[in-house]
Amino acid sequence: MKKRLSRALAASALIAMSAALFVSCESIPIRPQVNPSPDVPSAGRFPHERLGFVLEKVVSPDGLVDYAALALEQTSLEEYLAEVARVSPDSHPPLFPSDDDRLAYWLNAHNACALKNVIHWNRPAKLNDISHRFDSETKFIVGAKPMSLNDISNGVIRKRYKDPRVHAVLVKARRGGPPLSKTVFSGANVEQLLEASMKAFVMDERAVQWTAPSTEVRLSRLFFDFRSDFERQQPATSVSGDARLITEVDRWRAPGKKLVATRAVPIPFDERLNDVANR
Repeated sequence: MKKRLSRALAASALIAMSAALFVSCESIPIRPQVNPSPDVPSAGRFPHERLGFVLEKVVSPDGLVDYAALALEQTSLEEYLAEVARVSPDSHPPLFPSDDDRLAYWLNAHNACALKNVIHWNRPAKLNDISHRFDSETKFIVGAKPMSLNDISNGVIRKRYKDPRVHAVLVKARRGGPPLSKTVFSGANVEQLLEASMKAFVMDERAVQWTAPSTEVRLSRLFFDFRSDFERQQPATSVSGDARLITEVDRWRAPGKKLVATRAVPIPFDERLNDVANR
């Protein structure tokens, strides 16, 4: 009896130690594997072109990622992440003189970390089984501070900028999320790219599905998950319920393509990796 009890206690202790080690490993931020360049970026000149070089090589025309090609471009991605790790608008405010400079940094940093995260998790076929660990537990160094993808998207971007268009560009690494653009954000183009990306997103069959004369429209789950971000653009007294959300989606729909619908239902979210192999 005592031997069985001792074995049980030993097994429990081993399980506890393994769990503690796993949590400890998960809490260690992922650091860039290269050092940043010797020169600190000057004001308004953060080297986003390094990420642009990667995107041009690995992003397909329909916004999916060739992760096999990305594996060959890891040095370039690491060089960009090394710059992200060194400075941010929070750690070095003078280097980001405008709101557009700051927003461009956070959008690019998020998407670069998402790419790195897929490599870190060994290119999972689907993300639903690791979603919390992928989005919230795995952290990166951003301006000398450990941050997860959710820390960047929810704690910084959504909190500070309150612009629903960011949901058309913050890549989720899932097929159900928005496409990734080949064009990198900068202070000079962030407004133009946000507007163009949102207009393209609401016209994409993967995000909005409606056929006249149906009164029901199927929308990407992103519109429901972040419903308040979209609906705050419309005064509550003017329209309510699903019609309020549909009105917001219509803001970016092309002329002649407005949604004549009164009910919105979510499109099942595709948790497959946003790899070119998953078309």
